[in-house]
Amino acid sequence: MFRGATLVNLDSKGRLTVPTRYREQLIESATGQMVCTIDIHHPCCCFTPA
Repeated sequence: MFRGATLVNLDSKGRLTVPTRYREQLIESATGQMVCTIDIHHPCCCFTPA
């Protein structure tokens, strides 16, 4: 589990790039699938393994 704030860019197809420092942890814990939700109390997205 990790927590932090990182600015990311979207590519021309609207996809975001996962920062390198998080990528390995996400691959290991998510087995290729993530769920993205919008936090209703803070202006951010939350990603959790599916």
